[in-house]
Amino acid sequence: MKEYSRRDFLKGTAVGVIGLSGLSLITGCNSTTAPAEKGSELTWDQETEIIVVGTGTVITAAIAACEMGISSITVLEKDENIFGGTSTTSGGGYALPGFLNDFKEENNGDSREKCLAYMQAVGEDRMSLSVMESFVDHAQEYCDWTRQALGWSRFIHSGAHNDYYDRYPESIVVGRGSAFPLDQDNQMLMAGAQWKQYREYIDTHDQIELMMGTAAEELIVDENRQVIGVIARQGEKTLRIKAAKGVILGTGGFDYNEAMRRNHLSFPLYRSCSSRNNTGDGQKMGARLGAQLALMDRVMGVPFIYDNPVWNPGDDRNYGIMATSALADWACYLKFPHAICVNAKGERFADESREYDVFSRAFSAYDTGTLNYENIPGYFICDADYTSQFKLPGGATVEALPDYIQRYDSLEALAAGMGIDPAGLLKQVEAFNSYVDAGADLQWHRGESENALRTLQSNSYMALPGTDFSQFTTLTATLGKVEKAPFYCCRYVPGTCGTRGGLLTDGQAQVLDQDNKPIAGLYAVGTCSAGVAGYWAGGACISQGCVMAYVAAKQLAAQ
Repeated sequence: MKEYSRRDFLKGTAVGVIGLSGLSLITGCNSTTAPAEKGSELTWDQETEIIVVGTGTVITAAIAACEMGISSITVLEKDENIFGGTSTTSGGGYALPGFLNDFKEENNGDSREKCLAYMQAVGEDRMSLSVMESFVDHAQEYCDWTRQALGWSRFIHSGAHNDYYDRYPESIVVGRGSAFPLDQDNQMLMAGAQWKQYREYIDTHDQIELMMGTAAEELIVDENRQVIGVIARQGEKTLRIKAAKGVILGTGGFDYNEAMRRNHLSFPLYRSCSSRNNTGDGQKMGARLGAQLALMDRVMGVPFIYDNPVWNPGDDRNYGIMATSALADWACYLKFPHAICVNAKGERFADESREYDVFSRAFSAYDTGTLNYENIPGYFICDADYTSQFKLPGGATVEALPDYIQRYDSLEALAAGMGIDPAGLLKQVEAFNSYVDAGADLQWHRGESENALRTLQSNSYMALPGTDFSQFTTLTATLGKVEKAPFYCCRYVPGTCGTRGGLLTDGQAQVLDQDNKPIAGLYAVGTCSAGVAGYWAGGACISQGCVMAYVAAKQLAAQ
């Protein structure tokens, strides 16, 4: 296991035993770390100016702090080998205000007022306007900073994953979602390339200490309740690291903490593509200091193909079925014509062409008659016209069906085999096929979202390389009858690319206590915080994390 990148952590012990009057050590109850009594002396294993916890979007804080003149920054990464967490496995796009300088030629009509109005609508009146304003007002400054610090030339839009909630006030068709940075040679930088550059920056700047395989576990405060350091664990070692200016948390969500999922989510999640290290560490550390937690019931939802061929009674309420999976449907398979998604009653329950986060919200519906979450699981059904053009969910083919996809010669047989009400399914398919004839989905309005069509046009090339998508030129292109045998079926379940709830912050990314007062020395960004405005467009995770990390670094550098 790699212990440290360049410096020996014992360097900090040159100061010796530091006496701090009234020092308080906030810890969990365990046998290895006992709370220090008031007036006790604490030995620091290392000292630094800023501690950055995590290497996802929060890594922007470390680089920005270095560029702003901070002489020592310590970065703690829980994973021994993976730098970047969930972020490095994402697409790497940014959701940014459409009025920024890089987008002026698009003439998308966006403005500060329109952008904030749309973000407020997506936030459903549950999120802080001051945080939204800080993000919007610092976005241009952040983009300018990337040119100076990272050598990026500009941001451009990919055309996919724009405003997810395109019926909300002040939504725009293109201009806020999935903007990617270009390097000096005008090459688009996806997430992997971005985080490779971040790592190279850190490895070539001695002001930054990267400690892989080192998990922050507790926050240390002084007699004024100001955060002055952390307790971290590195293998069998317990380290006490002092931060002269403050601590910035970027530890991710709590996808893999079963107790937190049970306590905070209103329905189960079954799959996630986020880092296995997302166990709610930052949320727990902050909560022990009295920090407010907000939006803990919300996630950045993704429908997942359920790779278990068995579904047991009561699984719709089973919070223990969680696994890492690559079988996410990023607005691809569900969108294609000649396919629908139904529940056990045989009824469609959403517009299948909607963006993944929007579609996923339909899983939460509770049936007061059957006393079940009626849309968990969902059943993807397609016919032979579908398989003649596209791969099946997960990239499967009819020649090599995985065990989670079943083939049937009739819809009646499919209903019986999958446990779907046959009468309800036949009625639904008949209705859907009539909508195709009419050229309009009267039930769920599938095919009416221009954003959905743009995402289909862009995403599908990546999901199904070599497939002819020339047919997808009109809004009704996602409609197609389900009528030609054989039929194929698999289950869909709610999952996530990250839980969204976390520590409540102000416009400076500073964590707030129960009285809405900033906790001195403590900042949080990304999905361990309550965030900026929800999942408003493609790249919202990356943009809000990076921009607010920059804001946090700027605040600490000014001290």
